[in-house]
Order: sequence, then structure tokens, then C-alpha cells
Amino acid sequence: MEGLKRLVDEFSRFARMPALTPKPTDLRSLVDGVLALYRESHPGLSLITHFADDLPLLQVDPDQIKRAILNLVDNAVEAVSGVGTVALELGYSPDTGRVRLTVTDDGTGIAPEDKEKLFIPYFSTKATGMGLGLPIVHQIVSDHGGTIWVDDNHPRGSRFAIELPAAASQPTPVAT
Repeated sequence: MEGLKRLVDEFSRFARMPALTPKPTDLRSLVDGVLALYRESHPGLSLITHFADDLPLLQVDPDQIKRAILNLVDNAVEAVSGVGTVALELGYSPDTGRVRLTVTDDGTGIAPEDKEKLFIPYFSTKATGMGLGLPIVHQIVSDHGGTIWVDDNHPRGSRFAIELPAAASQPTPVAT
């Protein structure tokens, strides 16, 4: 009965994503906040961050983006069984006006035939879980005008990447 209740709760959350409440957000602080949760609870885990110096603020819903980051980090931590390396990188491309977040692990990786199914609701390669985490992340990213994809992390593991549009620059006041 408890499993059925969880299924209904997860489905309800997925079906009714909360309305976006975007505001200027520094992704560095969101990433740091998520990683703080893991530093103490997983002492055998190596958490590495690299943040570009020129990261602009993003016009995003910080709670939803934090949920997406948390899900990706949680999956990466699970992929390395809590004792490998998980790296998060934030970069900015002024040419495209997009910020990229990558979450990389050195776990066992994802089978090629599973990669295209990862963002489909209820698909899971895990013994536990509902298969809704990555579809929810995909929805959050899409709702923010972004994209998400997965690649292999060579020599082993996986790399999830999210690209989000940077906040529109403030207009420069015209001198009169």
C-alpha cells in the first residue's frame, strides 16, 4: 500500500509541475547548496566543482532548478555508490547566451540503448525508484527554455549537461 501511495504522489508531482517563479539567480550558490548536502553525508565521495568566472545571473525559478540539480547529483552519487568522483562544472558562452551545467560521474555509465529512454516517464535502470526523476528534470529544463542531454564520460561514467538561456541583459540607459 505504501508503494502505491508513493507512486500516486510522484505521478501527481510530475503531472502538475508548479508554475514558474523566475527571478535573477546565481547558479553557483544553488550548486554549492546542493553539494553541501552530500559533503557530510558521503565522506568517501570526491566532489569537484569548476565555475567559470564570467557566469551571468539566470532568470530561473531557483527552487525548480535546485530540484533538477539535486536529482542529477543524486543520480551521480548513486552511480558511483557514494565513493567515486562527481564533478559539477558551470560555463558560459557569450556567443550563444547560454550557461551550461555539467554533472559528471566515474560510475559504470549508461548503456547506449538506455540513453534515449532516460527522459521517458517510468523508464528506470534501477531496482528502486519510479523512473520519474529524469523526466521531471527534463520538464524543468524545458520549461526554462533549456536543453538536457547525456554523454559518456571517458574513460568511464556519465555526463549530463543542461544548457539554459542567460538572463536578458539590462538595457543601458541612454544619456540625454
